[in-house]
Amino acid sequence: MDNKETKINKENTIDMISLQNKKIDDLKLELIQNQKKINDIELRKLANIENIKKNTKEKIKKIKQTEVERFLKTIIPVIDSLEDILTLSNTLHLKDKPLIEGIKLTLQSLLNILYKSGVQNEGQKNELFDPKIHTLISTESSDNTLPNHIITTKKQGFTFNKILLRKAMVIVAKN
Repeated sequence: MDNKETKINKENTIDMISLQNKKIDDLKLELIQNQKKINDIELRKLANIENIKKNTKEKIKKIKQTEVERFLKTIIPVIDSLEDILTLSNTLHLKDKPLIEGIKLTLQSLLNILYKSGVQNEGQKNELFDPKIHTLISTESSDNTLPNHIITTKKQGFTFNKILLRKAMVIVAKN
């Protein structure tokens, strides 16, 4: 081969090497871009999983809260019945009977359990009337109670974690 052919072969080889290097660089760039895409997809999957966990925890918490509220609302009529029995026993002067004492203790135990669980009693005597948590039965004149304050509670009201379970039924002092 002559010098000219050798020179052309060298140039062709250099061109081929340059072309191959360019292809390698392009493939490296494509690989880096694909790795970034894969990392992005992985991060999105992890974020999605975290969102699902968070939403599931919130839903479980809401379901538990709703079920506790539903349970507490079913207990309130039992409290009413026990209180009605005690009121009737006072009217009939049956205070000294062991059965009535047992009912008093049962009612008090039940209320203590509820209070320890976060239930609060609404409608206390001398408390300011609040239509959000009290139902007004009537108003009366009172020398011992401030205007718009509760004189008597006919039925206790209850809240749980600031959620109203039942409004208290009250008689309020007139203005």
